[in-house]
Amino acid sequence: MPKKKKSSEKEHIFEASRLTPLAVRWKECVKNGEDEEAMELLNEIIKGSTLMFQMFAQHEGYHNTVDLDRLVSAAQNKVVRWLDGWDPKKGKLFSWFGKCAKNAFRSEVIRESELRKRMHSTGDNLEKYHGTEDHGAMTQEKITELNLLFSSMTSRWGSKQEIGCIKFIVESIVADETIKKTIVIRSAGYAWGVSPELAKFFYSWVLVELRKMYYRRIRVPFSEQDLFRQAHAYTHLVDLLEIVTWDQMKQIIAVMGGSRLKIPTLAQIKKLTDDYYLSCEIEESDLDPSSVERIGKKYGKSQRSAQDIFNDMSETLSSDVSGEYSLYDESDGLWS
Repeated sequence: MPKKKKSSEKEHIFEASRLTPLAVRWKECVKNGEDEEAMELLNEIIKGSTLMFQMFAQHEGYHNTVDLDRLVSAAQNKVVRWLDGWDPKKGKLFSWFGKCAKNAFRSEVIRESELRKRMHSTGDNLEKYHGTEDHGAMTQEKITELNLLFSSMTSRWGSKQEIGCIKFIVESIVADETIKKTIVIRSAGYAWGVSPELAKFFYSWVLVELRKMYYRRIRVPFSEQDLFRQAHAYTHLVDLLEIVTWDQMKQIIAVMGGSRLKIPTLAQIKKLTDDYYLSCEIEESDLDPSSVERIGKKYGKSQRSAQDIFNDMSETLSSDVSGEYSLYDESDGLWS
């Protein structure tokens, strides 16, 4: 029978057999006031944990939103607090560091989102492209105009894969109006590693954005407001006209016609707000399981529920879905 490998041979990203005794000794040194030895032990523990922090950040994809070095540094800066809150009797050091590090990464994602929201500029107003229709051949002037028009396109997603997928769909639709929808969606998903469901949504979103662009450039004929009210008298569209103007209603029809929107309830908005406040308190804590459990009790949640809320909120507040991101650089053009 083959010999069993020693546990130390299986330790690739975290040498638990070496770092756990160091952590125990560090707690003893801190308790006894042996500061010099405690500092040396702390440096060894941080060095030994760095690879784990890097691998965790990459595995969970946090490095797509925040720079990897910044994520690792955020985890390293909190190692002292995590060691202080670790109880060897309740769990392994690796598991404790793993939970704490993920919370630290989510906190950095939220900070990055808030920073981008404050600093981002949405770009030029598309109204200056009004009244430039040309139904003739593709002249150089037409190409230049279209490049200027599409250079103003932005998206609320910052991921390179998602932006690449959107650009692929835009260029496919504009270059060939006869190409089948299913082919574009499937090709975009395969080319940029995006799920079929997300690629399908991006296709629908691109159509809405293209309609917005052309709506601002041409005058679309609509029926009169009274005729609209008569035709939709037995729907909530007439009630919506008490909230928005007729011109705003026409724009909604032009750019989102055929789409189905589920309007949230006030209870859902309140829950979202409560979850945000809970998430903010967790972010300001030491980000260890004990802190999560304490804050969860304050809001009537279990530790697991509070942790799930923090996880979901870190994704909700991700900078990948906030702000406006340019789809095309100045050097990009749909046609050469």
